[in-house]
Parts: sequence; C-alpha cells; structure tokens
Amino acid sequence: MAHYEFQGSTVPIVRFTQIGSTNAEGMARLQRGETFPVWLVSDIQTAGRGRRGRPWTSELGNLFATLVLPNPAPVANLAQLCFVAGLALRDAVVSAAPQIAAEQMKLKWPNDLLIDGGKVAGILVEGGTDPNGRPAAVIGFGVNCLHHPEDLPYKATSLEALGAPTAPDRMLEALDLAMAVRLNQWNAGAGFPAIRSDWMRHALGMGDQVSVKIGEREVVGRFENIDTRGAMMLRRRDGVAEIITAGDVSLGKPD
Repeated sequence: MAHYEFQGSTVPIVRFTQIGSTNAEGMARLQRGETFPVWLVSDIQTAGRGRRGRPWTSELGNLFATLVLPNPAPVANLAQLCFVAGLALRDAVVSAAPQIAAEQMKLKWPNDLLIDGGKVAGILVEGGTDPNGRPAAVIGFGVNCLHHPEDLPYKATSLEALGAPTAPDRMLEALDLAMAVRLNQWNAGAGFPAIRSDWMRHALGMGDQVSVKIGEREVVGRFENIDTRGAMMLRRRDGVAEIITAGDVSLGKPD
C-alpha cells in the first residue's frame, strides 16, 4: 500500500473566506475521490466542530485549517494521527511563537495543546475510507491566534493573550512544515513508537492523578502511560488498570 512522503511546503492550499467546516469539506472531498493531500483553510467557520460534535468558536484572526490525507496509512493506524498532529502543532507553536517558553507547552490527551494550563488549540481527526475502500483521514486544527472564548468550563487562552501575537498564515506555514516532518517520522504507523515516546515527554499529567469523563461515567486514577494504539493507561484507586480509548481528561480530583 503506497503512502505519501512529505517534502515540507509542497501541500497545496485551498482558501475560503467563510465555510461551514473545513473538516466537513475535507471529508466531502475524500468521498468525491480526492487523491492528493491538500490544506483547506478558512478565515471563518460557521459550523466549526470539536470532538463529539461540540461547536468550536470561530473568530476572524484565528487559524482554522484541515489537512486532507487520502490513503495515509492502514485504517487500524489512523487513530495515531491524533498524536502525530499534536506533536506537529506543538512544534509549530515553538517555531512561530518563540516568545513562549517551550516548557510551558503541554499536550493534553488525546488532542489539545495547552500553554500555562490554558487551551490554545484543539485538533479533530476524522477517518474512514473513500469510495474505493482506501483509508482516508482529515486532521482539523483550530488555533487561538488572536482570540479565545471566555465562557468555557475550562481555561482557554490565545497566543495574543500570551504576548506572542502570531498571524494565522505564519502559524499555517509553521504547521505545514511541522506536519511534514512528523508524518514522515510516523511513516504510516511504522514510526509510531518514536511518536509515542516524543508525545509522552510533553504530556500533561503523565504520572499524576487525573479524572476522565466517559459519557456519564467518571474514572479517577494515575495516568501511567499510553499504549501502542494511543489509548490511555490509567491505574484506578482500587489498583485496577483501565484502558481508555476516549474521554475528557481533567487534572486531579479531590478526595
């Protein structure tokens, strides 16, 4: 099965002034038989989505971009793209916003970038197959360059608020280069052990007590590791090890 080798800034960019969702457009293109990677970038999204269909606030001045990846890897490896993209996004912010100390940037399982405890960006990976049965994926990035929402149940921030004003196009340029490097390192899944190791070095809460909301259920325990598929390995208070494939993570939990 052939996969792409990325050579840096060679992925074409399709720009929109306004669109419902760059991810939705990317999936539609894949279903129409898109065969080459492309970036879809919009100034504004009117129906931006986060994980589990949650709305994503889309204000002018932030980056809304989706990388369309036809046939990036076997279907079983597509979930690993969350970690590939998370590392690339962190790399891009380190490059584009050097005013911010790299050690302040943490990756929150599975797909958020936090700086000083505030969410500055989110990632939405969606995968499946195209009409010919080949694997396909889109990776959506929402980066708070200029604005960040204030009315959330968690802390959010922006590069502007952190004293590192960064234009969306500058962030996209850095992200394009970083994704090329990380996708080549990943190598359709063959390089996931190295991706996994790098991701864990920057993981928020690794070794600490966390709580994970899974639907109506909440699990509390020590965040010990991520497994070879990228699932969280949690040691519950009763000593039982639990493997978590999806959920909302919060640090700590009062006794």
